[in-house]
Amino acid sequence: MVVPQKPLYLLIVTRDGYAKRTPLEEIKPRRKGSKGASALREELKLGGAAVVSDNGDVLIVTARGRVLRTDVREIAVISRTGRGGRVIQLEEGDQVVAVLPL
Repeated sequence: MVVPQKPLYLLIVTRDGYAKRTPLEEIKPRRKGSKGASALREELKLGGAAVVSDNGDVLIVTARGRVLRTDVREIAVISRTGRGGRVIQLEEGDQVVAVLPL
């Protein structure tokens, strides 16, 4: 297993192909039983998430077997409440099902 170097980000990819990196410092730990705050808007569904650094690549996998390998630095750093940018163009009926840091 590769241990990411600092700074660390939470990489979030939605099922419809949008992605963002949010600095881990913006994600505050919550106590048991609290609702906390979401890093995604209600209308967006999570396709995958991973903790990453500025170095390396990430694989984004779809339900229909498409795989995109991209440099982590190409994914925008956006606040916890931002939507992110499109990283993979999906065919109708396809969706992101996994995110794997390399």
